[in-house]
Amino acid sequence: MMDWGSVPCFVGIGPDVIHRLEGAAHRHSYQAGATIFNEGETCTGLHVVVEGLVRIYRISPEGRMHTLSLLRPPTTFNEVAAVDGGVNPYNAVAVTAAVVMQIGHEQLMQLLTSERDLLQNYVQALAHVNRKYIERLEDMTFRSIPSRLAKLFIYETTYADTISEAPTKLTQEEIASILGTTREVVGRALRALLNANLLRKKGRQVFIADREGLEYLAETNEMPLGQKLEN
Repeated sequence: MMDWGSVPCFVGIGPDVIHRLEGAAHRHSYQAGATIFNEGETCTGLHVVVEGLVRIYRISPEGRMHTLSLLRPPTTFNEVAAVDGGVNPYNAVAVTAAVVMQIGHEQLMQLLTSERDLLQNYVQALAHVNRKYIERLEDMTFRSIPSRLAKLFIYETTYADTISEAPTKLTQEEIASILGTTREVVGRALRALLNANLLRKKGRQVFIADREGLEYLAETNEMPLGQKLEN
């Protein structure tokens, strides 16, 4: 059974509102690799991940995938389109077998206009989404790939609601998709951080060797004093 109170934008909502949410929501099950919705299609409403892993992504004009989020329960997505009724702004696909609850645009708007507490929570959720993507845009605009990679390792909690896997559990292709670059560039950046003794490798696992140094690189976009990136 869906625990609506565990979903960030529904925390603290009373039982009457929960009952209305349950009445408005539709449960959908997806096999691994199944499309949940596509970018540019008619708004499919608010979605809540109940089980499994969901990838949110866009495709560049060159055909390269850019992962915006890797989501586990209990996480919402498509929050903006669910309110403005516009087309879906990105693609969503089930990475593993997944269960998703879906509330249509009209049903959601009826709930928001009649339930003040729900409206306040949802506005906060939208503000969080906005801040999250502003930060990601700033990273892609102003930070080097090594700095972005350092941030990914250091600030897993910052990425917790958008990148569900620890960096060591992601492939270089997946990290590249998250950082907005190519696998080859990620490979070079990873080797550079290993050579600079900021990271260490044991078998196939990569661990933090110098947390302070990684934090400095993540925050300043520069290597720590006395260290340099080696080719």
